[in-house]
Amino acid sequence: MMVGVSVDDLYGLPREEFIPARRELARQAREAGDKEGAAAIEKLAKPTTAAWLVNRLAREHPDEIESLISLGDELREATGNASGSELRALTRQRTELIGTLVGLAGGTKLTDAITRELEDMFTAAVATPEAAEVLRAGRITTARDLAIAPTWPGLSLSPPSKPAAKKPAEKPKPRAKPDDARARKAAARQALAEAKAQVKAAEAERTAADKAIRKAEDAVTAAEKRVRDLNAELDAAEVAELEARRTLQLARRDAKEAERAAGLAWRKMQQIEESSGD
Repeated sequence: MMVGVSVDDLYGLPREEFIPARRELARQAREAGDKEGAAAIEKLAKPTTAAWLVNRLAREHPDEIESLISLGDELREATGNASGSELRALTRQRTELIGTLVGLAGGTKLTDAITRELEDMFTAAVATPEAAEVLRAGRITTARDLAIAPTWPGLSLSPPSKPAAKKPAEKPKPRAKPDDARARKAAARQALAEAKAQVKAAEAERTAADKAIRKAEDAVTAAEKRVRDLNAELDAAEVAELEARRTLQLARRDAKEAERAAGLAWRKMQQIEESSGD
């Protein structure tokens, strides 16, 4: 057990040491008379594997983390101002840097789920300065800690369109004949009907997309709850394991003491028998 561990230090420890260190830190707070602080410490969630890897990167590779944060600043500044080629270059740089960070975190040893979670957290840190600060602090428990609404709407990879050239003023056209006017009205009605049909189709697609989003959000919420439940079960199992190890250690100590006492008693018995025989 580490002595003098702070709350910030908890997130830099090996993941399996988080629960014992948290318990010790809460005990120290209670002994110091800080009951509220102890209660708050006991509620600190154990980081997921991906979050723990990111916290470790923030401490062991701060330069690479700062490079990612700086790139996010550049991307936000470039959005809406830079050319398409500049945005594409920055986007490629973002992809490469995130890949480098994932490699530093564990590379090919990572599962696909953990890799995606790492990529999501790094992408969030690029998207908003608030998420970047969370990443820099290195006290993340889940990817949701960085789920902050972006301050820019995303990156457009197409160059900004040029303003349309002004057309020379057209000469007044001769007044149309009645037949031409009727034809134009019919064409306008047809165009309006087609536009209404397109609007209706677009609204139907939007409704379907909204349903898909809600369904996906529900799935994410359920998955996150499952992760929290599993983490709680894992925490309880780790506590039970520690208690079992402590009980085993005490039992072994008691067994050694009993064995030593039995040896002393046996030798004393022999001495008595020998003296009685004389």
